[in-house]
Amino acid sequence: MADASCTITITAGLKHARRAVALLHHPASFVDASTEFEALSANGERHYRRGFDLWMGRARRPKRFHGFDQSEYKGKYTKCFTFKNVDAGERFYGFLCRPKEPSDPHFEMCVLVCYGKKKRDETDPAQLERAERMRKDPLVLSALTDPDLFVEGAGKNI
Repeated sequence: MADASCTITITAGLKHARRAVALLHHPASFVDASTEFEALSANGERHYRRGFDLWMGRARRPKRFHGFDQSEYKGKYTKCFTFKNVDAGERFYGFLCRPKEPSDPHFEMCVLVCYGKKKRDETDPAQLERAERMRKDPLVLSALTDPDLFVEGAGKNI
């Protein structure tokens, strides 16, 4: 692999006590959440940032974000998560993790992996499979343990 680098950049909640949202930069071709997030209009970005704030505040807003429970997809994607803009038919898919374990096992992060236009009611399981694949990826796991992640807001695989 020519470029075996990976970066996780916290986009919301760097100093939050319990939650954060981050964007993944990875050499896999399907990892596009960072690029797509940067290309959002001002209104689009504001919509998602409001959703991030609501999630970090532990609000329940299924029209803005949700996870997947054991009853969906035979329980395979319980660590996957999506932030959405229903009116625009857009979704950002990612995964939940606890990157501060064992020192702070209650801290939770959502790492956004890929972007998708939603054309039908059901979630595209391929997007969830991509998020799940990145959740287990060695480069991603390494970047999540970089001490700079919670100091400078960006962690790299080392």
